[in-house]
Amino acid sequence: MPLLKGFRGKKGAKTIKVIVIVLAIAFVGGLLYTGSVVMREPAGDHYGVIAVVNGKNINRDSFEQGYRNALLAEYEYTGRVLPENIGPIRISLLNQFIDTILITEAARKEKIRISSKEVDEEFKLQEEAFPSKEEFQEALAANNITAAQFKSLIKERLTIQKLFNQIQAGVTISEDEVKKAYTEETGAPAEGEEFDKQRSEIEMRLKAQAGQNELSAWLEGLRNEANIELRDAELRALVKIKEKDYDEAIAEYNSAISLDPENPYLYVGVAQAYMAKDNLKQATEALEKAVSLRPEDPYMRLLLGLAYRDGDSHELAAHEFKVASEYGGLDILLHVRLESLLKTVGNDEDVRNQQTKIKEIRELLEKSNSAAVTEEQVNN
Repeated sequence: MPLLKGFRGKKGAKTIKVIVIVLAIAFVGGLLYTGSVVMREPAGDHYGVIAVVNGKNINRDSFEQGYRNALLAEYEYTGRVLPENIGPIRISLLNQFIDTILITEAARKEKIRISSKEVDEEFKLQEEAFPSKEEFQEALAANNITAAQFKSLIKERLTIQKLFNQIQAGVTISEDEVKKAYTEETGAPAEGEEFDKQRSEIEMRLKAQAGQNELSAWLEGLRNEANIELRDAELRALVKIKEKDYDEAIAEYNSAISLDPENPYLYVGVAQAYMAKDNLKQATEALEKAVSLRPEDPYMRLLLGLAYRDGDSHELAAHEFKVASEYGGLDILLHVRLESLLKTVGNDEDVRNQQTKIKEIRELLEKSNSAAVTEEQVNN
């Protein structure tokens, strides 16, 4: 999988709609990545350092750039970014930044070296992943990154990969482990021709998993020994939610809201904390504020509608679901879900109207897909 990825239009259209450069390393069930994109504009008090890891700063501008990259990736993958997923995305990104610092420190301690030749070879591979050198250069320029800067990122990636390989070097899988896995998976004794055919694949799979486990344990050790200070109230709130300390999470969210009162996602976050405490009244009030800040967001309307439904305010819930449908565009999954919800709180006419909308959307999507296929056939 190339590290440089140009996102294109559907069905391989030749025109590049959006180009995002992502330097990525898959490890321990996550991604480390660095990118350059347009960051969101936080309140004035939000600039500066959001965390300090072993004396090294995580700057807000870099974090927000990474956040936008993560949102783009989520949207490319799912076609939507749910408001209730914003918090998990941000805390996941924070963990990636922290892990990057700890892993980079470890690589320096191990004195791992990457030659210019290795960097140049990888750079060439990334360049060749594009149809032409010109498009590659356009991708770099679109993301405000120079070739020299990208080479520096490549060097960091190769350094970390070499460190990972070093950590995993001692991982071995015994014959007994292979036999046990085969028997558990097939129910047959680990012997004979069929076992011999699968032995190599099972051993490779077990070794890969053992390597991931080794990395996980190693990284957990780094985290346990690290001195991590969070200076951002929202991120502290997200950590508290993960720890199920909901009172502290609410306090931290309120601190974040005092600094950035126009951020609707903070209200969604505090609503989630109130929900975890079974405080539906406060959760609903927080969601009402979130919707007032982003009234055209169908998923915020959906969340508010669910809160009203849970509070037996069916008329208010039906209203929010219908408004969500108005703003839902061609998101067929959303509309199908709204149909199901309207059956529980709306009247027969509401349900029929939603079913009609779903039918229209499906017809539009079928026409769009058919046109895209025809265009592709013509271009080929």
